[in-house]
Amino acid sequence: MRVSRRADYGVRALFDLAERVGRGPTQSREIASRQGIPEPYLHQLLGALNRAGLVRSTRGPAGGHQLARAPSEISVWDVVTALDGGEARDAIPSTDGSAASAVVRETWSELHERSVAYLSDITLASLLDRSRTHSGAVDYVI
Repeated sequence: MRVSRRADYGVRALFDLAERVGRGPTQSREIASRQGIPEPYLHQLLGALNRAGLVRSTRGPAGGHQLARAPSEISVWDVVTALDGGEARDAIPSTDGSAASAVVRETWSELHERSVAYLSDITLASLLDRSRTHSGAVDYVI
């Protein structure tokens, strides 16, 4: 399965917002700086995520962006489909009618179904849990 840059940046942006739940809106320039995402591109992504109901955006000097739902209610698959739309859902090539083509297409369909199930099970909350595990690791260099 191919992960688009758009989906990668979107998940990273929402992860950033999930880390700041309860602290009020976060400005896009802060997210862009922390996540290494070009700010103009981030504006496009946040607009799409807002339209998908995953982000709430507020204008003005005290404005910014925040999650529209709890981190446990937003899956990675939600973000991928919000940003990649039909491309994410319709990733299976068509068949030419041959037996080989049908068997191979079936394999790609199974891969797609398993990928969707896997990404649907990973929420922003579970990514936060993984992050806490990673930050607890100590790297000693001698």
